[in-house]
Amino acid sequence: MRGFAVTLAAAGLVLTGCSGDDGAKTKAADSGSQGGGLVEVLGSLSAKGSAARYLEYGDMAHWRAIGAANDAGATGDRRWVSAMGVGLGNIALRADVVTQQTGINVYKVDRVVAYGMPPENALRLEGAFAVDDIKSKLTTLGAKPRTMGGQEGLTFTKDNQIDMNGPMVKIGLMNQLNQVVVTDKALVAGAAAAPVEAGLASSGSLKDSADHTAVASCLGDVAAALIAAPPQVAGVKLYGLGLRKPAAPGDPAVNVVCALPLVPEIKNNFTSKFTPQAKVLRDAVDGIEHDEVSAGGQTVLRATVKIKPDGPAILVQQLFLRNQLASLIDPAAPVDPAGAVMPGS
Repeated sequence: MRGFAVTLAAAGLVLTGCSGDDGAKTKAADSGSQGGGLVEVLGSLSAKGSAARYLEYGDMAHWRAIGAANDAGATGDRRWVSAMGVGLGNIALRADVVTQQTGINVYKVDRVVAYGMPPENALRLEGAFAVDDIKSKLTTLGAKPRTMGGQEGLTFTKDNQIDMNGPMVKIGLMNQLNQVVVTDKALVAGAAAAPVEAGLASSGSLKDSADHTAVASCLGDVAAALIAAPPQVAGVKLYGLGLRKPAAPGDPAVNVVCALPLVPEIKNNFTSKFTPQAKVLRDAVDGIEHDEVSAGGQTVLRATVKIKPDGPAILVQQLFLRNQLASLIDPAAPVDPAGAVMPGS
């Protein structure tokens, strides 16, 4: 699962059972809700690449800071395990083997972002990396030099190919580390060079996109998030789903839904249909507060969702991936024929 809280007091929230149009207030994004590390990560992702359509973000440093994780993985309260996997793809399932074989420890990084849809998907890890050790281990496994995005990288085989007898398959990653660029501050990897290069942007990034920065500012300082355009254009241009940072492992999970509307009708549907009484929400949600956020000349609709103690920590992301969120918020959204929105791995 790739897959997502500031406590209620720290977030300044008083959640009610439902709020309608009259209860939605417009707020300017202030310094405490500018998207934190999420906005910073957008500065490394090309606006012309596949990240513009889909990305997942995780703040691994926060999970370690509150004691919910350490360098070896999740500790204590298992509620947050699914949230820690957001942005890691299948590497989270093979983390121990990946660390041993490649020197890449995903639980020691600071931030992670998985972006794009296959075959244009890749993974960007940010933190401090032992570059020589990682390059040595990858070279020992068979990687060869390759320049990507003007930087020295490593390659195992041709773009988007899978060597069924190769080391990555034996590790259990298929071709997720087929092309790799690693520096002392970031590691970007994917099946092909183009999506890897899209994670090395120095200009023309998503941080310059008014839509993405508005949605990221709406989400605020999150431990995990997903920003995605709907599979087919309807009433919402861009979605943002997030988990607010818990101050401690025992804190309640607070999800955030941000929707950048294309048509004004979405506002009424968002506040009247996205409520605790909705069938897909009633068993997992204690309350929802609606408001609007103004950022960069854009107005984004927001719902802040208090999850019940036994509810999924990343409920709203799971609903989006099952296409249930769009059908609830946007009645014009076409039905996904596959029954699910399939993200990049």
